[in-house]
Amino acid sequence: MLASGFCLLVLTAVTIGRAAGATAIVHLGLDGNAKVNHVSAGDSVGVGPPVLTVHVGDSIVFVNDDAVAHHTATGLVGATKFGEPRWTQAVLKPFGDIGSQPWSSGDIAPGARSAPLLATTPGTFLYGCFFHYSAGMRGEIIVEP
Repeated sequence: MLASGFCLLVLTAVTIGRAAGATAIVHLGLDGNAKVNHVSAGDSVGVGPPVLTVHVGDSIVFVNDDAVAHHTATGLVGATKFGEPRWTQAVLKPFGDIGSQPWSSGDIAPGARSAPLLATTPGTFLYGCFFHYSAGMRGEIIVEP
């Protein structure tokens, strides 16, 4: 919701048009980013692009664009819509690959980048920020063969 009381909904999808093994960048940030994007799983704020399409074998790096806030990109295993995650503080450390098993970028400090996370399994995978999930910081990764 923008300060004036208007809500802006935009559908955005990005496809990486390179051979497998490419690296895609996802920007995370709430500073000055009040734009609400509507994706198939629900609303997304502070994630750019909110929907990312990659191929098996590609890597994804998450970048924290904020000056103060910490962020994570943490998988919502098995989810088809954004709901209430049941994460523990274990997601503050990086683990896993993007696929059907649990994964997380770990805590990404302001201005920092995550280690690359490998897309290993075709499918649609939802994720969100451990710290700002209720603020709408969540996105969708589509992994194609």
